Amino acid sequence: MIEKDMEDLIASFPDDFFPRKHLVLVGRQQSFSGVGRFDLLFEDEFKSTILMELKVKTLKYEDATQVARYGDELKRNGCRNIIMWLIAPQIPTSVREFLDDKGIEYTEIHFAEFRRVAERHAFLIQSETAATQTPAVAPSVGRGGSLSRPELRSPRRTASVTTVPTGPVVISPSLLQWSANGYDLVLQNPESFDAKKFLGLVDTFASVVRSGKNKSLVEDLKAWAENPRYAHLTSATIESLLRWTTTGATTWKASVPYAHEVWAYLFGTPAPTWKNWNRGESRYEFDAQGWRIWFESLSGAKQ
Repeated sequence: MIEKDMEDLIASFPDDFFPRKHLVLVGRQQSFSGVGRFDLLFEDEFKSTILMELKVKTLKYEDATQVARYGDELKRNGCRNIIMWLIAPQIPTSVREFLDDKGIEYTEIHFAEFRRVAERHAFLIQSETAATQTPAVAPSVGRGGSLSRPELRSPRRTASVTTVPTGPVVISPSLLQWSANGYDLVLQNPESFDAKKFLGLVDTFASVVRSGKNKSLVEDLKAWAENPRYAHLTSATIESLLRWTTTGATTWKASVPYAHEVWAYLFGTPAPTWKNWNRGESRYEFDAQGWRIWFESLSGAKQ
């Protein structure tokens, strides 16, 4: 992957990378005389000007200096409410502290996330497509000296991985702790709940299923997140999320990894096995004892 691929994807699908920011692209690859050429310019819902600079390698101190110079030029051109933002696949802690001190926003986005967004939108990553494309076979000369039709070979497609680890008990627990009310769950440490992160995961999951088939589940998760201190996460919502996590609701297999991220944030991993699809009878079966074993394995779980 090259920097232009990152730029193309963020410019085309900003909501996938920055959900709830409502960014609108207003400029790209524009030059400041004597300073340089910046990557992307957005405007958010508050009319703030966001200058975004992308780096394909580990972020360095010099990158902050560069984006600060662009910010100074925007101010000289009359822009107000400017946000300077750096994006890179890796940002060392020392650089993060430096950027915090300078008031520069930053986001660490790994190549895997760019590839997920590209796959979601059937977007070709040009540098990687070129590297894996099998060249067409040269035309051959048939009888009478005429050219026969060349055999075109398409790149081999690899199947997307749509399964997640499952097991009867939690091995890697979430930070969240739960109590049970019947089969509903109630959050016991809401101070550890990061609403912004959780809603970002939910928005990403929502965007993958463009038919809106997961709309009801998404609305239920967001409604719960508005009041996690007192609201019950109902058994119906939990079971629906588990079905998306382990089966993609039987149709949207590509959504499985994103549903799994929501599940893992809430409950840890692996996903449980107390709600499974019985192929022979074409229905889901609930294992009450299996649920109890899973619940007791949750970190800090209590009745």
